[in-house]
Amino acid sequence: MNAIYKMNDSTVYALNNNEVIGEISIPHIDFHWGEGLYIPLAGIAGVKTNEEFRSKGIASKMMEKAKEYALEKGYCCSGVSTNLENIARRLYSKAGYTTIFRPGRFEKKLEKREITTVQGVRTRSYREGDYKSLTKLFENLYTPYLGWRKKTIARWDTLRKDIREKDPDFAFIAEDKNGICGWSGYLKQWVGMVAEFYVAHTEKRVPIAQNLLYSIENHLLSQGIGEAHFWLSPQDRFSADLLTSNGYRFREQRVFMLSILDLPHFIRALTPLLNRRLKSRLKGKPCWNGILHIKSTFQECFLKIDNGVDVKDSGNADAELLIPQDSLVRIVSGVLDFWDAYLEGLITVKPGMNPGLKSLFERLFPLVPWFHPADDLW
Repeated sequence: MNAIYKMNDSTVYALNNNEVIGEISIPHIDFHWGEGLYIPLAGIAGVKTNEEFRSKGIASKMMEKAKEYALEKGYCCSGVSTNLENIARRLYSKAGYTTIFRPGRFEKKLEKREITTVQGVRTRSYREGDYKSLTKLFENLYTPYLGWRKKTIARWDTLRKDIREKDPDFAFIAEDKNGICGWSGYLKQWVGMVAEFYVAHTEKRVPIAQNLLYSIENHLLSQGIGEAHFWLSPQDRFSADLLTSNGYRFREQRVFMLSILDLPHFIRALTPLLNRRLKSRLKGKPCWNGILHIKSTFQECFLKIDNGVDVKDSGNADAELLIPQDSLVRIVSGVLDFWDAYLEGLITVKPGMNPGLKSLFERLFPLVPWFHPADDLW
């Protein structure tokens, strides 16, 4: 069939005889790449095709149009967060999206807890205006992590507005002599009721977190909620260990998939982070200098490495890296180790690998933990 594809604002529509038979939304996401650097990302959401028009290539064509739109708007990458069992993952994979991590939740049936006090720490209910300190605390904790949407006071407040109106005691705040040092609470997201706790790096972090965890568990029980779901990353070792020791189990629920739309543009967006890493990591080890040609399955990029990283349109390469697109995506995202990928034969280096080049990539693209809380899902 000859469907017609049109854009309206940030949504792709497929039409047949002027009737909408499919659509894809493209939300703007400020995506965190670690160390405080955000890259604008073209999200993919609300993908649907009327049942009688499925298996006709319409969704694939809409994905092509979504990519064209994203490139026209200046996005260098695109991401999609979807259910683990969603058949649409096949569509996204064929469209060039690579899975880089699998968000999920820690879950447990609740029982009444006995709360003990922590000397020098006061636990109280949420007060108007606390969210300013809470969003700052979150950012301080997760600056090293990949994969969370930029936290704004307005968004924090909006996501919890309905809960606050129905249950003013929806959150518990821990304070010590230096001010707010942690909180626990819950919010209602489209994935369901979500519990949360975040505690600053303090000497009494463990007992504070335990206190806040028990406080929100008891409160959820008082609200008739018998099971808690914490959308925290298993790579957040502090939170994961605390929940696991309290009987929670982690269950993968979703996948996050990424597509690099324009490799040179993408690396340019990363250069502030890459230059910091180049100067601060692995000091004293030999570093490679020259023109590096990175060539993936269908994209390429020239990097001039000297005292920093500079993206060039072309050049006479001193070294060339040949790498599959999915491996490239995972390496630059910090979820695949460059050296492991090389040893497994995923990377070809011409004229050959040397210690300086190995050191360079260890500096630029180290492994980083990921964190994708429920209030980031779209």
